Amino acid sequence: MSKTNAFPAGLYGITPEWNEPERLQKAVAQACEGGMRVLQWRHKTMPQPLAMETAASLQELCRAFGVTFIVNDNWQMALALGADGVHLGKSDASIDTVRAELQRRNRQQPFIIGVSCYDSLDLAQQAMRARPDYIAFGALFPSLVKPEAVHAPLSLFRAAAQLRHADYQPALVGIGGINPQNAALVAEAGADSIAVITGLFDQPDIRATAAAYAALFNTPS
Repeated sequence: MSKTNAFPAGLYGITPEWNEPERLQKAVAQACEGGMRVLQWRHKTMPQPLAMETAASLQELCRAFGVTFIVNDNWQMALALGADGVHLGKSDASIDTVRAELQRRNRQQPFIIGVSCYDSLDLAQQAMRARPDYIAFGALFPSLVKPEAVHAPLSLFRAAAQLRHADYQPALVGIGGINPQNAALVAEAGADSIAVITGLFDQPDIRATAAAYAALFNTPS
């Protein structure tokens, strides 16, 4: 069962479609240094053996920085790597299927499960019945990675927040077309985290860009 605030707030980086492991490692290290809290391994074109090797190296890097490591779509890969969690889309396995496998394997460590709810508050409400750790809405803005993605209004964050209750408060994640120019709008709309690919890893100074995103979620002590 999901716990309140189990998912770290702030910058959620997603790996770009680069096939150079060393380039990925360097970029991820810079993002970690800048304050990235979570990294999602998402790669659709890398051969599986190289993908496993590269993902494992990035996971090791993230652990050195205390950054949560999530695998996109492939929950079997996530479990094989010993990742911190998985992100599920509409065509992926159900939350219940993943949890059943976790129970079968007697995994004791926490395992984060996030789900895409696109532009739909109804999907979010349905997903909450299974208690994922976070719910993602998007694309919030035109996306270079998914130009065909549906548009999700920023008002979804306030509406979804009303569905949370005292013993279950999933994080709300914004994704799609987020960049240094519009990220503050997402944080102000009520997102707990912003998931960024191009707007982070295609910037000339990844470390500084990560720090600017992270600052949007820093609250006074």
